[in-house]
Amino acid sequence: MNDSVEDRFSRWELDRILRIYPGLSLRPIVKGEIRLAGRLVFEADADGLPRIEDAYEVEITVPPGFPRDLPAVKETAGRIPRSFHTNGDGSLCLGSPLRLQLELCRQPTLIGFLERCVIPYLYGFSYRENFGTLPFGELDHGSKGLQQDFADLFGVESQIVAIAMVTSASMKKRDANKRPCPCGSGRRLGKCHNRRINGMRKQLGRTWFREQCLVLAGK
Repeated sequence: MNDSVEDRFSRWELDRILRIYPGLSLRPIVKGEIRLAGRLVFEADADGLPRIEDAYEVEITVPPGFPRDLPAVKETAGRIPRSFHTNGDGSLCLGSPLRLQLELCRQPTLIGFLERCVIPYLYGFSYRENFGTLPFGELDHGSKGLQQDFADLFGVESQIVAIAMVTSASMKKRDANKRPCPCGSGRRLGKCHNRRINGMRKQLGRTWFREQCLVLAGK
């Protein structure tokens, strides 16, 4: 989409995020990327878990293709060690691309990304500092963790089956539904796991799933 920075400000509700989180401010825009940086103050809890108030120094770089392309978030005060769920470039590993994209499907704005993706990560780290464990569990890093997440999403135990379901989601609906269901039931996909796979395809798109096929293949 060839829109202006002003269009993105409006569509992403940047003014709202700056009102709700006044410790953040806009930084110079470079190559179309919008950056927010500063002190992120939050209060958060989870089901059955204590409420935590905390603050982190962060920098959020938002690519022009947001929400399809995910922002990069860095903690800039050195509080979160590189050994704790960070990517090679130092950005925070907020979760699997699958979960992050599903959250953004529900609320495709920066405030949605911040409150559904960034703050839960920071809450988890604060919880770990206070109680010594992570509140939500954790996935393995890399392709193995992604396979785990797809298996959970599709409701199957085998990661091999999960990969086959990702391949089905990358295909056109009418073609995929004619193929044997990857779960091994012996039925066509259209008579088996079609609702789950078709629902994910509708939310995230065939292109996104094709990209995940390449990631799972290590390409």
